Amino acid sequence: MIDRATVDRILDAVRIEEVIGDFVSLRKRGANYLGLCPFHQDKNPSMSVSSTKGIFKCFACGKAGNAVTFLMEHEHLTYVEALRYLARKYHIEIVEKEETAEEIAHRMRYESLLVVTDYAQKFYADVLWNTEVGKAVGLSYFRERKFTDETIRQFGLGYAASRPLTLCAQALKDGYKKEYLVDAGLCLEREGTGELYDRFFDRVIFPIHSISGRVIAFGGRTLKTDKSVAKYVNSPQSEIYDKSRSLYGIFQAKNAIAKNDKCILVEGYADVISMHQAGMTNVVASSGTSLTVEQIRLIKRFTDKVTILYDGDAAGVKAALRGIDLVLEEGLSVKVVLLPPEDDPDTFAKSHSLIEIREYIEENEQDFISLKSDLLLQESERDPVRRAQVIGDIVQSVSVVADPILRNIYVEMVAEKFDQKTDSVLAKVAEFRRKKRALDRSRRRFEARPEGPLPEVPADLPDGEEPAAVPSSGYPVRDAYLAVMERELCYYLIKFGAYPLHFEKDMYFGAEPSEEISVSRYIHDALDDDGLVFVNDLYRTLFDRYFAFTATLPQEEPEAMQQRIIRFLTTGEDETLNRAVFDLILEEHPLTVKTYEESITPEEQALAYTVPKSVLLYKLRITEQQCAATAKEIARAQRSGDSGILREQVRRLQLLNTVKNRLSKELNRL
Repeated sequence: MIDRATVDRILDAVRIEEVIGDFVSLRKRGANYLGLCPFHQDKNPSMSVSSTKGIFKCFACGKAGNAVTFLMEHEHLTYVEALRYLARKYHIEIVEKEETAEEIAHRMRYESLLVVTDYAQKFYADVLWNTEVGKAVGLSYFRERKFTDETIRQFGLGYAASRPLTLCAQALKDGYKKEYLVDAGLCLEREGTGELYDRFFDRVIFPIHSISGRVIAFGGRTLKTDKSVAKYVNSPQSEIYDKSRSLYGIFQAKNAIAKNDKCILVEGYADVISMHQAGMTNVVASSGTSLTVEQIRLIKRFTDKVTILYDGDAAGVKAALRGIDLVLEEGLSVKVVLLPPEDDPDTFAKSHSLIEIREYIEENEQDFISLKSDLLLQESERDPVRRAQVIGDIVQSVSVVADPILRNIYVEMVAEKFDQKTDSVLAKVAEFRRKKRALDRSRRRFEARPEGPLPEVPADLPDGEEPAAVPSSGYPVRDAYLAVMERELCYYLIKFGAYPLHFEKDMYFGAEPSEEISVSRYIHDALDDDGLVFVNDLYRTLFDRYFAFTATLPQEEPEAMQQRIIRFLTTGEDETLNRAVFDLILEEHPLTVKTYEESITPEEQALAYTVPKSVLLYKLRITEQQCAATAKEIARAQRSGDSGILREQVRRLQLLNTVKNRLSKELNRL
């Protein structure tokens, strides 16, 4: 691991305009640089690069970050790989942090599993090419499927034979450990005797690669016609393989997906291989499993456009319909192409030229509204009840689209196609979205409930008002109502935390008129006085990291301190946290305190007004939640006839109302 001191040396040396200038032609404009954004089809220069702040921002597609995140996005590197790239560019020696015994053991085990799977792939390929049974059975099968030798080698295909050519026996003979062979899913252990036997035998083998090209799993297809034998046997879940997070062909397709800005999604191994062999190299497969959110997010690293290419039979249609809502919900645009009923992607690719395949896809791509209406209305034209259900199903798909502009376009399409009033469709979309938000909140609370009760959440947010926090793995939104204010307070911390507040009136929680206090210290003390901590994990983590880091900083000019703080908060290995900080840095104005939005007064000159107001609003929202929760307790006590609890809750409500009135008065004084 790279230690923090080395990371700081790398970041100190980096000039973002030099890094991005290696990939994009930049020209000076004022204090910044301007160039064509490489993350979308940019015709007019939309990407601004600030050498002083060390960040870039595209004002067309919204991509933003620093030199590290640019390399991660553009070159598809991990965080550590991006740092190593910069270290080489600026001739900085990397000093690795000493790992703990547990970290070393975990890394060695993980690497050992990958070594074993790599060995297995080479073993199966060797059997395929260099043994009589491999050539007679496996190689003949692949060639019958019209796979060229070049394609077979490109995808690392192989053959698993029966005795005596067993992987287990050869691997043990070559010194590979039994536990790794079992844990990688290559071998099974007989109960009682402990003898190993192969998971894959009498099957052609399809290796599954990680995004970086490491072999992580295998799929084995039988060539027997016996119905009692499973057609496919696949590697089980392991430390190196999670089928819900893997896509077959992603390693071979990732560059073509990024270059073409489109991913074509099919179902099986042979579909991918045949399409690649035909020249359509931006094709991946979900490998026979239902499409998952994690697989969609993997695609989203390279493009936000997906075309689902499935068989034209009933099973293919159902598979296509199942994946649509998931893709839409993750913010990708989705098209569907149904092949002729007699074809699947494998046979279609083999019987058509590259030009014919591309033309067919372009001419037959349908948006989900057209697809669903064409398919579902065929059976309901004369049934008004069923017709209403079909329209409702389509509107529900529209409701999961995150982008409000795109969602409204779909609303108009539905209204026009089904001769409905736009307002009626909008109302139905709003209803679906409200229900989904309520369901998501309930699920998040159930799955990530902390010790003790959570604050009560008032009625749903109005349709169109989205929670400020972004739900993600590791950072569930526990309370969307408070997230808006927690985000705003983090905005002031990250952008102006080191700046002083100059109070002119004695109105801010007892501060003397002449007293000077930093924005960060003011926010910290104001919350600490009432024992308040952020409810939402993302903002609480930002808050804690901010104060843990600033406690060690020497006093400097506010601007210099803020640059240090921002650099620390945007160069960690937690990409979700980094992205949240970038979003806050590039927020031109806070979310709710907008009095100065149209003013030419610099924002830092208004901090003595906006920061206390944000703190007061946050406290007021929490108090209002507690009032609502207490009112419910009073109603329960009245129904149950428990006079003791009733008196206690009435006193609590009176106290909360007193606090609420005081906070309201403070707000009115500002």
